[in-house]
Amino acid sequence: MTWYRVAKENSMKDGDLAKISVNNQEVLVIRDGDKFYATSHLCTHEEYDLSEAFMDDHQLICPNHFATFDPKDGSVISPPEGAGDISPLKSFKTRVENGDVMVEI
Repeated sequence: MTWYRVAKENSMKDGDLAKISVNNQEVLVIRDGDKFYATSHLCTHEEYDLSEAFMDDHQLICPNHFATFDPKDGSVISPPEGAGDISPLKSFKTRVENGDVMVEI
């Protein structure tokens, strides 16, 4: 696994989401307060682009059918109503180093 610089810490505000291409793979970088998380960028329900999602009470919510995920580990908090179980998002390790947000791919 390799660490990649994906953003400057001060370039993202609380609640910001950014789709970043890293090593030929698109990931969603999420800022939640002082923490940064990275997940796969497509909702596991109908592959909606989660860069258009929003954060609410530390939860990542897909605006398409409101599937809700925990950005810390990509786990499903609640699937869309009537959709049954859906898969979690893939989660990537993050860290901040010298003001740079790093993601391990």
